[in-house]
Amino acid sequence: GVLKISDSLSFEEAAMIEPLACCVRAWTKFSYHENDSAAIFGVGPTGMMHVMLAHAKKFSKIFCLDVNDFRLNFAKKFNITDSINSQDESRKQKILDHTDGRGVDVAIVATSSLKALDDAIDVVRKGGVVMMFGVPSKGALLELDMNKIYSKEITLVTSYAASDQDTKSALELIENSQIDVKQLITHTYSIEDSQKAFDHARTGKNAMKIIIRK
Repeated sequence: GVLKISDSLSFEEAAMIEPLACCVRAWTKFSYHENDSAAIFGVGPTGMMHVMLAHAKKFSKIFCLDVNDFRLNFAKKFNITDSINSQDESRKQKILDHTDGRGVDVAIVATSSLKALDDAIDVVRKGGVVMMFGVPSKGALLELDMNKIYSKEITLVTSYAASDQDTKSALELIENSQIDVKQLITHTYSIEDSQKAFDHARTGKNAMKIIIRK
């Protein structure tokens, strides 16, 4: 379908509709409640959109995990409970300590790292949800402790792309200022400098979302 974008929406905001729509779709795949807690594994642009959505849904505790210190420091601006390096050996214990040993209600894996999926299973509470959002490489294999998934009664769900309705919902979230996607744009390049933009995106150095515009 085709959606009309209002004149009040900036080019930068319009460019963020599609990735936000993919995140919106993920949240339709599981149940949650106000004051729930979440752990977001991988806080790149889409991971941060999940942080914003968790805030919009009034989650009480939000934990961000990543190997990139720039992204972890960036995430601290968003009133999160804790920002934890994924290589920190005490990463899982820190989340358990903040949740009285219970674990989080929802764990969203917004990275292709399969190790993060393993960690998510460890920190989610009994009866909680693990959302596999990041795209694993083709043929990627992971050995999981299925007894742990079974005994903790974990719901493991995946999400791919977005529907027309998800896209409409994302547009409304941006238009109604419920999700301020412009906060995620750290660099803007001209079309003439597009190669520099792609090179920068490839390294990801000190960057979140990179935009190319005329």
